[in-house]
Amino acid sequence: MIHIKQDFYYTVSVPASREIKIKGSRFIATLGTVSERAAAESVIKNIRKKYHDASHNCFAYRIDDSVYRYSDDGEPSGTAGKPIMDMIDKYQLVKTIVVVTRFFGGTKLGTGGLIRAYSSSAEGLIKETGRIKKPNFKSLHIHYPFDMTSKIQHLVQRYNGRIEQESNARGIIARIEILPSKLQVFIDSVMETTSAKAVIINDRED
Repeated sequence: MIHIKQDFYYTVSVPASREIKIKGSRFIATLGTVSERAAAESVIKNIRKKYHDASHNCFAYRIDDSVYRYSDDGEPSGTAGKPIMDMIDKYQLVKTIVVVTRFFGGTKLGTGGLIRAYSSSAEGLIKETGRIKKPNFKSLHIHYPFDMTSKIQHLVQRYNGRIEQESNARGIIARIEILPSKLQVFIDSVMETTSAKAVIINDRED
């Protein structure tokens, strides 16, 4: 099970590709990171263009618990997209896409053979590339008077967050990133420290 709402998540370290041959067919796995559905669909489109003469461009991607997709792209149902997705989930990866391109070599592999081929193509590349642990920051925007700047900065530092600040005529608007487990206590601390002079403009999941 993937828990993108936790403080940290796993994704792949760098974009990579790897080719294997099975009974004459070429399987080219391509792997990368994607932060949203549109980015994943763009990767798929580009790979289909690059390998326009391929027999199949099967894929799976997972952004988080609710945003994911996989496709057999013409292979028998359940033999390509789902096995690739199973490998993404096996290594608890999110914000990750794997596309496996097949150039048919003339020998049919059968249902079991296809599942093994697509699984091993995806898993081999994931293991070869390696995964990394990244902070799953959530962002919020806060508006506060100029004289509260040092207090806000101190709180961000205390809760191991990140801050970007812009000023306007009425004060500072800051974009602050905090880990999920610390978000509510951070907001409470901001309200207490500033005597509720700070205004939470929004808070959202990135």
